[in-house]
Amino acid sequence: MPNFGQSEKDMYERKTPLTIDCGLHLTKEVLNGKWKPALLNAISMDIKRPSEMLRLLPGATRRVLGVQLKELEAHGMIEKKTYPQLPPRVEYSLTEIGWSLMPVIDAMNQWGDANRSFLETVVAQDPRIVETSKSACQIYRNRKAG
Repeated sequence: MPNFGQSEKDMYERKTPLTIDCGLHLTKEVLNGKWKPALLNAISMDIKRPSEMLRLLPGATRRVLGVQLKELEAHGMIEKKTYPQLPPRVEYSLTEIGWSLMPVIDAMNQWGDANRSFLETVVAQDPRIVETSKSACQIYRNRKAG
């Protein structure tokens, strides 16, 4: 069962009530975070260690990934295993409910790929976006397929 006993510094106070009568709102609550879908995808591809995730997501900071991993753990999507060694080694894995979310993540990825040229044009026109980069996504996608 999820552990919601997080420290105050990791949590924030919600300003609006959470709508729970719609599956879309509940799913959005679990996936709400810039890196959460990418983290779930990485873990599903057997990328288990935070240092590997940081290499896959170079735009993310260690702190933000740590917070989002804690939230995914609190929502029951992933499990954390800490190995008793020095230095401590941590690995994450998907729970059964986390695996059940992967078709949604895969569908988002396929939709983005199928609409890439349109989406890249739209994103390039957004004045808030001053720079784009490539991720290691393709490398790991090929690793997963192979």
